[in-house]
Amino acid sequence: MTTSENLNSLYKILLLQIVLLLAAPVYSKSVIPFSRDRASSVAVVVRDLRTGRDLVSQNPHKAMLPASTMKCVTSAAAIVAGLDTARFRTDVYLCGPVDNGVLNGNLIVMGAGDPTIESGQFPGNSGFPAKIAAAVRDAGIRRIRGEITVDQSGFPDNGPCDRWELSDVRYDYGAGLYGMNFRDNRHGDKAVESPAEAFGEALENSLLAEGIAVDWDETDISGETPRLLLFHESPRGDEILRNLMCRSDNLFAEGILRQLAPGQSRKAAISRERSLLAAKGIDFDITDIYDGSGLSRNNRVTAQFMADLLEKMAPVRGAAASYVSLFPKVGREGTVRNLFKKHPLTERLALKSGSMNGVHCYAGYKLDAEGNPTHAVVILVNDFFCKRDEVRNSISRFLESQFKNDDN
Repeated sequence: MTTSENLNSLYKILLLQIVLLLAAPVYSKSVIPFSRDRASSVAVVVRDLRTGRDLVSQNPHKAMLPASTMKCVTSAAAIVAGLDTARFRTDVYLCGPVDNGVLNGNLIVMGAGDPTIESGQFPGNSGFPAKIAAAVRDAGIRRIRGEITVDQSGFPDNGPCDRWELSDVRYDYGAGLYGMNFRDNRHGDKAVESPAEAFGEALENSLLAEGIAVDWDETDISGETPRLLLFHESPRGDEILRNLMCRSDNLFAEGILRQLAPGQSRKAAISRERSLLAAKGIDFDITDIYDGSGLSRNNRVTAQFMADLLEKMAPVRGAAASYVSLFPKVGREGTVRNLFKKHPLTERLALKSGSMNGVHCYAGYKLDAEGNPTHAVVILVNDFFCKRDEVRNSISRFLESQFKNDDN
């Protein structure tokens, strides 16, 4: 073989090696390393809110499954819409004439999607069935010839989101939202499929305790105008929001989402959420949102989107006094109470966690000594193949190294 032929062969070999090298997948080492992380997706943004500069940015535009950090989006839209000062209201009506202590008609409860009715989270706001029974008694009624009607006709899309897994909706964390909700729509660790029926039974028992019988006869109330007997109000929105963010309550999150568009569909509520936050300058270009809680595995956001949301929301209504205050503080509260416990970062990070099979996420703020937000923090880990504790510990090490010299 000639020298020229040798050179040509060498060139071909080098060219083939270059092509193979270019075609090979590039593995970029994660800022949050853990076993087999090359098979996982990790997106991280740490943003200095004072300068707007991203101190860490890894895969910021990659679409990721957010799990319960989706509640950050729901809560942000609620704050922008003013729901933090609003309350759910459930009206109760009498329909039909009353003659000699007999209501010749129906007792009607209009379900409006309040997720807190008789909730174990707000014991001070309980006793709704007993209040109705007392109001019926005070109206001079000793017998209801007709029925107890729990009307959910003004609340579309009753029940679990159609994008939730069937394996989830059986359990308490997958309880669906209805026009009428009762006792967190759960019994033990199982979801209740008909909370309106359970509420109706509790109401009848309260009426019987007042000596008021219900005949359950069909009565002709056509042409009758319902008369308001009383109404029940939920706790204030900020109490519900704080509770749902700390405890990661899916039912409360779905209720808050639907309150963005009362009497309309879930899709309409999500559309309103998008428009409210888009008006704040938040770009929804790479997002898919199907619920308010993050239980759907079809949801997708980017770390850039979440960081933008956190940055835009931080100064709303006086910095830490509103949106930021909804986030549980690490080492002390909610689902992050065991993160950085008895550590210099205790209460210096306010984070919403999110987890499901193969997913572990955080979104929130680094706080200064006065509790004001200095940094937005977003960490989204999808499709990990190691133990969750390993991912959690790696995230902890990353946050500790990121903020160990930050005394602000």
